[in-house]
Parts: sequence; C-alpha cells; structure tokens
Amino acid sequence: MCGRYQFSLEQPALRELFERARERFPQADMEVGEIFPTNTVPVLFGAAQGAVPCPAKWGYPSPKGGGVIINARSETAADKPMFRESLRAYRCAVPASGFFEWSHDKAKNKYRFRLRDDGALYFAGLYRSFAGERRFVILTEAANGSMAGIHDRMPVILREEQVAPWLADGAQAAVLLRHAPPELRREEQGDVQQSLY
Repeated sequence: MCGRYQFSLEQPALRELFERARERFPQADMEVGEIFPTNTVPVLFGAAQGAVPCPAKWGYPSPKGGGVIINARSETAADKPMFRESLRAYRCAVPASGFFEWSHDKAKNKYRFRLRDDGALYFAGLYRSFAGERRFVILTEAANGSMAGIHDRMPVILREEQVAPWLADGAQAAVLLRHAPPELRREEQGDVQQSLY
C-alpha cells in the first residue's frame, strides 16, 4: 500500500521535473514535500518526445461516492473494470523521493522508505480523465524484505531507465510488473530530516 509519499525539490531530477511541469502549466497548483491523496503533483506521461511531466491529481473518484481510490493491485489490475483500460493504454510514472508507511503495532511508528543510493524513484501508475481532470493511482505489489514487519504491500518501483518502456510498451510494462522490487532503506520518521522539501 502507498498512502503518502515524498516529492523533494532537494533532488535535482525531481526539481527539474517540477520546473518543467510548472513551465508548461503555470496555473497548476502542485504540491511538494509530503504528498497526500487528492494532491496535485507532477506525473510523467508518455508522448512523442518521451516522458513529459504534467500535473495530475492522486486518486480516482470512488464509484461508491465520497473518497478516492489511490492504489491498484498490480496482480489484479488487468481484471478490474476500473483499471483494465488504464493498464492497457494509460500508464504513467509517479516521481518520488520515497514513500511513507506506518507500523501495525500499537506504536504506529511512521517510516520513510527510499532507494539505498538516495536516487529518485518512480512508481508505476495508471491514469484516467474524470470530468476533464487527469487523475492517477499507484500500482502496488507484494512487499520485499525491506518492508518486513511494517506492511505486506509496497508500490511497484521503477528505476529511471525503466520509465520509458513502462510508458510506451505494453509488453515491456507487463514484464516490469513481474520484476523483483529493489531493496530499500528504511528510516524511522524521527530520524528523517525535518525539511521534506
């Protein structure tokens, strides 16, 4: 599961994506720092010139009314009417510095998960347009050992070189959904620097 993530302008790659999106969409009010569901953020979409950052809102409107759906299980997305067409033709990549998860014990400690080399990561995502507004969900998969004792799900994580094939090639996208997730560094929130920007 991924219920919050981080988009830090301290990372040059993310700062560049943010600036490119703001240049193309100056009226868009995009969030940085700790990202919550329904926030509008820069997301990468496939285009003739490659991956293009554009603002999008996190979460599909719930068909039951009220609230949003923010994640989709990668194992079953192709079978779900809400996600089937998006997985086939409307894939996106969500740039991030890391993501947050809470322990299931009484302490409910908050942890941040990042790549071990501190590089930018990209979540495999799906998107659709609702009432003219582009919205996305983050695909999840079974957690690896990095998440041991915290949660049994994690976002599907792409490296930068995997973003283009994920966006443009359906066959490669299917392969990427089956690749082993990278090992992550876990930090208790109390150990994380106060500045998330």
